[in-house]
This record gives sequence, C-alpha cells and structure tokens, in this order.
Amino acid sequence: MKIKNKIAVTVIPVLILAIIIINIAFGVFFQNYILENEKDRIQSSEFNISSYINEKINKYVGTVNDWGHWDDTFKFINGQNNDYIALNLAESTFSNLELNFIILLNNDKTILFQRFYELDKGVFAEFPVDFSEDFVKVINYSKSDEDTSGILKIGENFYFIASTKITDSLLENKANGTMIFGRQIDSMIIEDMENISGCSISSINILDNIKSLSKTNQPFIIDDSYNKNANSINIEIAFPNLYDPNSSIVISMMMSRDLYISGMKEVRWFSVLNTIGSIFVCMAIFFLLGNYITKPFDTLVKDVKSVEIKKDQSVRIEENGTDEFSYIRRSINGLLSKIDASQKELVESKEKLLATLTSVGDGVITVDKNNKIQFLNPIAQKLTGWKLDEAMNVQLETVFYIINEFTREPVESPVQAVFETEGIVELTNHTLLVSKDGVEVPIEDTAAPIKDSNGSIIGCVLVFRDFSERKEKQRRIEYLSFHDQLTGLYNRRFFEEELRRIDIKKNFPLSFVYADVNGLKIINDAFGHAFGDEIIQNVAEVLKNECRSNDIIARIGGDEFVILLPQTTAASVEKLVKRIEETISNISVMDVHISISFGWETKVSIKQSAIDVLKSAENFMYQKKILNSTSKRNGIIKSILNTLLIKSPREKAHSIRVSRLCEQIGIAYQLNIDDIRELSTAGELHDIGKIAVDEAILNKVGRLSASEWAQIKHHPEIGYRLLGATTEFNNLAECVLAHHERWDGSGYPKGLKGEDINWKSRVIAVADVFDAITSERPYHKALNLVEAAEELKKNAGTQFDPNIVKVFVEKVLELGL
Repeated sequence: MKIKNKIAVTVIPVLILAIIIINIAFGVFFQNYILENEKDRIQSSEFNISSYINEKINKYVGTVNDWGHWDDTFKFINGQNNDYIALNLAESTFSNLELNFIILLNNDKTILFQRFYELDKGVFAEFPVDFSEDFVKVINYSKSDEDTSGILKIGENFYFIASTKITDSLLENKANGTMIFGRQIDSMIIEDMENISGCSISSINILDNIKSLSKTNQPFIIDDSYNKNANSINIEIAFPNLYDPNSSIVISMMMSRDLYISGMKEVRWFSVLNTIGSIFVCMAIFFLLGNYITKPFDTLVKDVKSVEIKKDQSVRIEENGTDEFSYIRRSINGLLSKIDASQKELVESKEKLLATLTSVGDGVITVDKNNKIQFLNPIAQKLTGWKLDEAMNVQLETVFYIINEFTREPVESPVQAVFETEGIVELTNHTLLVSKDGVEVPIEDTAAPIKDSNGSIIGCVLVFRDFSERKEKQRRIEYLSFHDQLTGLYNRRFFEEELRRIDIKKNFPLSFVYADVNGLKIINDAFGHAFGDEIIQNVAEVLKNECRSNDIIARIGGDEFVILLPQTTAASVEKLVKRIEETISNISVMDVHISISFGWETKVSIKQSAIDVLKSAENFMYQKKILNSTSKRNGIIKSILNTLLIKSPREKAHSIRVSRLCEQIGIAYQLNIDDIRELSTAGELHDIGKIAVDEAILNKVGRLSASEWAQIKHHPEIGYRLLGATTEFNNLAECVLAHHERWDGSGYPKGLKGEDINWKSRVIAVADVFDAITSERPYHKALNLVEAAEELKKNAGTQFDPNIVKVFVEKVLELGL
C-alpha cells in the first residue's frame, strides 16, 4: 500500500477521532467554565441584593435607635416636650432620613404621632388607603421589647420597617413607648437594586411555608438550581416576613444569559472551524506528500514545546501562513491570551484583597492547615508586636498568645475549634492578647475557615480588635448604674442589692442611719438647683469623711441619704450622728447653714426584718424633722432675705421704706398692733422672691430688656413658694404673691381684679410704687411728695385700690401719720 494511502488509512481515522475528542473536551471544559462564571454572577447578584437590603435595614435601625433613645423623644412621649414635632419632624427630617413615615406609640399602643411623606414629591400626604387598612401590622410588629427591623408588606406595597423602644439617652428610665420608621420599596429602591445586581427585578411577593429562613433568619436563594431558560435565569431571594414568621418576602429577579449564549456560540464556532481545518488537513495529507504534512506539524510541536519550556505567559508561537496549522497556532495563541488575561485578573484580585486586609481597622492573621502563620496585616503586627517576616511559618500560639483576664491561664486558640467544627468560632469574654513585649490588650476575636473551590479547609483566618475603649465604656456604664452621678455615692439600686447581701448574722448588730437635708426645696426655689446640688455634695463629702470605708453610704432620693453600718451598736451610731451634726453645723454656703435631720435604728436579731428596721429609722428621722422643721425653715428664710439685701443695697433700702410705709397705712386704718406688725413684715418681705433674679439685673443701671423684665415678673411666685413653706411666714405668702396685681385686673401673676386681690397686697402695691417714684433712679428722676400724690390719684381705680390711695394721701402724706 502506498505511503499516501497508509497515511490516509492511518491518519484520517485517528484525526477524525481526535477532532471529535477535541471538540467534545473543549466544549465541556468551556461550558463548565462559562457556567461557573454564570453561577458566580448569580451569587454576586444575590450577595449584592442581600447586602443592600441589610445595609438599608441596619441604616434605619441605627437611625430609629438614635431618635428613640433621645431625651427629647422620651420627654415628648411623657407630654413634656410640646415643641418636639415642630422642631424635629419637619419635611427636611423625612427627606434627609429618606423616610416615608414615622409613628410614635405609647406603651398602650396608642398613636401619639403619625405622618406620611412622599419622597418623590417632597411633601407630606395622607397615608395611602391600603396602608391604613393594614395599619395594625405596623402597630403589632413592634410588640417585642427588643429592636425590630426588616421588610413588611403594608397594603399593596412593601416597606423597610425599623422600630425601637423609646427611653432616655442613658437608658436609666423604663421605656415609655415605641418609635417606628418606614421607607417604601419604591421605584428608586428597585432601580438601585437593579443597578447593583445587574438583574431586573420582576416582582416582590410573599411566599408561605419557607422553612429554611426560620433557622437562620438570613436571606437565601430559594432554589439553588434556579429557573433557567435559553435567554435568562429567574432568581428568587427570600427575606424574613416580620408579620408572619411562617412566610417570607420573596424578591424575584431575572438575569440575562448573555455570557452563556456568547460563550456557547464561540464553542460551536470553534468546533466548526476546527473540523473544517482538520478536513482540509486530511485532504492535503491525501494529496500531498508526507514531507508537506509532517514538517509543519513537527514545527508546530516544536513551537508549542518552546512555550511550555519558557513558561512565559507573554510568549506566543509564530502565526506565519494561512493553512490549518496556522489556524491552530492562532487558536492556541488566542487561548494563551485568554489564560494570560485570566491570570492578570487573578493577580489583581489578590492585590486588591491584600490592600483590603492591609487597610482594614481590625487585626487579621491567616494560617495554613498546619497552624503556621501565612499573613499578618499592620494592625495585627501592632497588637502582637511581631513583624510579618518574623512571624511567617511560625506556629500561631507563639505569635497570638492569649490568656484569661482573671485566671491568667492560657486560652486555647480558636483555630483548632475551626478545623474541628468547620464553622466560625468566637473567643470567650475576658480574653487578653499578650504582645511580644508583654503588653496585654483585651480583644474580641472571630476565626473562620478558608476553603478551596472543592470546599476543603486549607487554612483559617482570625479577625480581632482592641477591646480596651469599649470595655472602659462598659465599666463606666456599670459604675453609673450603681452610683449617684451628682455625689459619687451609691444609689438606691445598689443599696437594696447590698442590703440583701449584708443582712446576715455575722454582720449583727446591723445599724441603719436615715438622713434628710432640711429645707432643700426652699433653697432650690431661692437660689436655684445648682446651689442645692452644691449643698448635697457638701453633705455627701461629710458623710464619706465621717464613716468607715466598709460602711455603705447611699443617696436614695433628692435630699435623702441612708448609711448601712455592719457590726455597729446603737451607741456607736449615736456617736457617729453627733460627729456628723457637729461637722455639718460648721459648714455654710452663701451664709446658708446646712441642716440635716437624722434617724437611726439597729437590727440585732435574725428574726427582725431589715426593711422594718430601716422603716423605723426613717420614722425616727421624720419625728425629729417635724420637731425642728419650723425653726429650721424660718432660719433659712431669714438667711435668704439677708442674702438678697447683701446682693442689692438698693433692695435693702427699698424694703425698709416699704415696710415703714405699710406700717403707717396700718396706723391710718387704725389696725390692731398685731395686724400692723404683720403688714409691716409683709412690706419688708414683699420682694424676697428676687433672690432668684440675677444680681446683675437687680443692680442694673439702665432700663431692663424684655427677657430681664420677664425674670423680674416671676419674683412674686418665688416669694410665695418660699414663705408658704414656713410656719412663721405662711400667712404672708398670699400678700407677697398678689402685690403686683392691679385694681383693673391687668396685673400679674394671676390677673386678679378689685376686691379679689388680698387687702394687704393692695396696701403693699401703693407703698411699693410710692417709694419707687419718690426714689432717684438712673432711668427717672425722683418725684416730690405732691407730684407722687398726684401720680397715685391718677392711677387710683386702675392700678390701685382708690380707698387705700385716698387714706394714704390724706392721712399719711398730708397729716404726716
């Protein structure tokens, strides 16, 4: 048989078989490659959609937390902040927060505020009709004591919903209501999701009986096999349904299969062209001599081998000629170019990952399956004290040395647990990282497995952070939960818990001291709460100095203190109280002496109730307080008056003159001596409420501004509260309260008219004004007696009681009584 025929008989069947195998192998390989890329696109789209929705939910959770744990919101629910809505919930708030509605509920689920905002139009509007019909979902969805967030269908639309319990910013008070934020998943949201996922959103529906979601409460693709057709893939992602845990919110997306279609088209073209080329080669072999066939083939083989030997991805084989071998050369070069591009993409991905790990704010360490370190980012190097080149291939336990904060014993590395469980593992609390130079840092740590494409674990990554600052904040919060912020003493909560702990036989006799600061309300009314706080702090300091270090001192109310003294007899308690009283008696603030009422009792038997003993001490204190309250309060009033006269010498002279004028009017009316004395005292004390007015305002040379005058107008009410709190001056409180009322009803603070005004107040009003207009002031000249009398007559019947003016002018001024 001729060589040509031998070649034909030998080569043609083999070549045909080779063509078939090459086409099938290349088709299968390339199809799998395209399908993997397509799957990656699906997973990326699902991840992007999930991340976007979680980001939105977390955003609204964070925002509703900020607003719900705000003192202004808390006060509004309590009815104490009437301007809250106008100042805080305007159109700009809804626009800036990207919200469609805000709802405020009290604990009875009563709606205190609700408002709907159309983001696309930028205006407030009525709630949609279908929204109102499903309004109960919004109310009931916030039934948990914990913050709630997610997606909820209301009417025909879906909304991002976030709610939180409303309390004060320090979380000291019990929640008094619920705040709910809502944002409609509208066309803008849909457009954002389509942009980040590369898919078109076809629908959002509710699907019942999704069991997998209740286990993880995380979004997932309902069917991993997807719903594919020739041109697109339908993907369904399920999210928790807040209103019904047995169903889920399902987002349906459609992804174009353009990558798969174009890829398979390339495969078919390659198969066709490869077959045609091979047939041409067969024909050439059949008609040409072997040297025209074998030589190009040998050359091709040599060129391909040269590429493999060099392992240089930029090297390409020569493409001279136009025959089938040249086509194969071009195809090989094309494949090499694609491989080269893929390798570059892989390198770029690794560089981006390295840049991310390097710049992240947490420490990151990766180890291989032998527990040897392969990477440390800069934060990890800083916290461990090891440089990357020092730590490479070193056992993790050597570099990442962790101990228990309390036992000081080494803590087992979480990496081993990751290898055993093949899941994410977190460190226990109270873990310290000991750096190379011995510095100890409290940390939080999470370890997760690193898997290859087959799902096999090839290493582990640890992500950890410095926990110092957050731990200090927790310690501070714990301190505030058991201490009074003003004095630093223990608070009622700590006292009650400590009492249960210390109420045991070995601490008997167990003594209780109950103390109450006398007249604190009067002092606060007179000088302001800052002054009262200073007194409370002085008292607390004395109690700390006089008591033992193991005694429990607690401030349990505004002006109340309790001292718990273990292993202390009644006689010792009495001596302690006397020492405290002696020390307190020598302390004064702005000439006001501090006074405290004490009561004490001792528990000597296990049969006695500690609560009853404490109650006895409290009752004893109140008995003493009642006995001494009159003299203490009267003394405080006199101290307040003295302080006012020191603050303003002008007020001192004015009070003396008004008192004398009131006395003369009383004589003119032929009152008895007691009434005259009472009227004179009322005239002296009529401006005692000015103790709460700024000293600069009292002594101001020019005319008062509107805000300064508003302060002045409060002094009758303050004087009324001060005098009303005493026994000696209680009957003068009404006189002082009404001395700026006018006969025609245009006065203040109550706007009383005519005979409804206290008679003595009417007398003080005449004396007060007469002294003011006859005294030299920077803003007016003093009137003489005739001019002053005419001024009083002019205002009789409008500002003053006409009868009192007549008596004053005719008997006091003209007759000189």
